[in-house]
Amino acid sequence: MQTDFNTPEAAPAPAISVHVCHAEPIVNAGISALLASWPQVRLAAAYGADVIVTDYADALARLEQGTQHARRLMIISQREREWEIRTAISAGVHGYLPQRCAAGELLTAVQALGRGQCYFNPELLERAMQHMASGNLTSRESEVLELLAMGYCNKRIATKLDIGVGTVKTHVKSLFNKLGATARTHAVVLATQRGMVA
Repeated sequence: MQTDFNTPEAAPAPAISVHVCHAEPIVNAGISALLASWPQVRLAAAYGADVIVTDYADALARLEQGTQHARRLMIISQREREWEIRTAISAGVHGYLPQRCAAGELLTAVQALGRGQCYFNPELLERAMQHMASGNLTSRESEVLELLAMGYCNKRIATKLDIGVGTVKTHVKSLFNKLGATARTHAVVLATQRGMVA
């Protein structure tokens, strides 16, 4: 006698609800059009969405003000300096993509966040983590760095901060080590690239 085993097919996973609110209208429209074309994704209102896709400033403002209603928050931005990426990660974002990312990576990221995971573009993540261990400056080193960026010599920095010239030299040497710099100008260039000074 033949037994017929009718095993029901697994139900397809529910679509991930995503709300897009990027500050740049054309970027917002492009992201929305891409996401709407994928059956795995459903565009939704902000409240209760699985994922919110937004820009850098909006994401940090949401986290700071506690207005983050989605389970996961992802940034898509042209801001790619390591300091900015580290700031966003520390603030609590769950995903970060460069604005130049491929469409496939956008879908991968949204799906990861929809599953409750995090997704950071590998290149940006590596850049952000590269100097994490050695790049944390003391408040005094940050002050010295700002004055270096303004073109101050050691003597002027010492006068401005009311410390000895020898102490300034010690801070400058420490800055070189932490930034991986070989000269004052090099230190300022590296710090500027990383968003550590204006």
